[in-house]
Amino acid sequence: MLFRYLSRPLAAVALLCLAGAARGDSPIAHSVLRLAPSTSPDHTTATRLASESTPVDADIYSTMSSTDAHRPEMALDADSSTYFQTVGGMDDGDDFLVLFGRPIPVTSIKVTSGDGQGHDVLSKGILETTTDGVTYHKVADFKAGGVAEADVDGDPVMGVRIRLKKDANIDRLVIDDIAVGSTVPISGQLAPGRAFVDVSKAPDVKAWAERAAKEVAEFWPNTNALLYSDGFIPPNMVNMVFADGDGVAGTGGGVMAVNAKWCREHPDDTGLAVHEMSHAVQAYPTYDASWLVEGIADYIRWVKFEPQHFHPRINVAKSTYHDAYQTTATFLGWCALHYDSCLPTKLNQALRAGTYNDRLFKQCCGKDVGDLWAEFVKSYQTDPKDILAAVSPTSRLSSN
Repeated sequence: MLFRYLSRPLAAVALLCLAGAARGDSPIAHSVLRLAPSTSPDHTTATRLASESTPVDADIYSTMSSTDAHRPEMALDADSSTYFQTVGGMDDGDDFLVLFGRPIPVTSIKVTSGDGQGHDVLSKGILETTTDGVTYHKVADFKAGGVAEADVDGDPVMGVRIRLKKDANIDRLVIDDIAVGSTVPISGQLAPGRAFVDVSKAPDVKAWAERAAKEVAEFWPNTNALLYSDGFIPPNMVNMVFADGDGVAGTGGGVMAVNAKWCREHPDDTGLAVHEMSHAVQAYPTYDASWLVEGIADYIRWVKFEPQHFHPRINVAKSTYHDAYQTTATFLGWCALHYDSCLPTKLNQALRAGTYNDRLFKQCCGKDVGDLWAEFVKSYQTDPKDILAAVSPTSRLSSN
């Protein structure tokens, strides 16, 4: 869709355009003369950028899920009847982000939140911009009415980010409109999934982090397909933050927190980021049936992403199908191989809709989950090494 932009070409390169728009009205532009000294490098850069007329692509990212009816692109389509709306809430680690393909001159930014009836307004949010796609600076706060406005003075901008203030959260985010004043036409689209890496607290694990982020980006489309639900738009970004701490990793509220100490001690365990990315894509409303939530994430990692490294070790005398992680992942892979290849996808859909119960195994496989587990145990005892030998790994996407 067309990213909403406001432009008014000027006759001389010394003229910059300041534009604004009211919700549901035609864009109203206000021109101002700005003649800066020719010796100013910043002015030279801004003037050069302002003279460009080549359209720029904009990648749209959200750590929050939505639906086809209220897709992220709808915040940017200049249509007062459409808007972006999250399925769940927003936490202070969540982002709505628009990244331009290159820095462009911007005179003004206006973001309108809420449904127009006073509901779901973003009153505790902040509006940020970036010139390089890495470092962000606040340019405005959202007011009580859910609107944030900033005059950017024609400076180069590469991205616009919407966040909550620290420790704030809301039940649902609605972005009605994002208007960017620029002389450059902007065309926006939902971007492929990726992780945004932060190693500021553990710079020594940068290489590990970059390798993991590459694997996450490569396998995000496959994960979307494996965890497909009709009409559901999963998040397409996660903030991957590295710091020393306890445990291994955890994902929630837009953030994948990774223990840097674990990375140093396990230099080859970058696949754990694919497990965590799966949680971002799952975007389940609750952590009920946690054994299955974790089992599906490990199924994505071990059975589909890196089966060549997967050597399940299951103590069948003590284990059950609901032990989570690798045990459940192996069981799901076996059921998919022998009964219903779409079983993990169907289980995911039920978890996402809040309708899961164990009877779904019988609906999909024709047998109760207990009977399936008993059959799986016999197969494992017969040939544990090749329990999933016939499961073909999903082809990884080329990074080229």
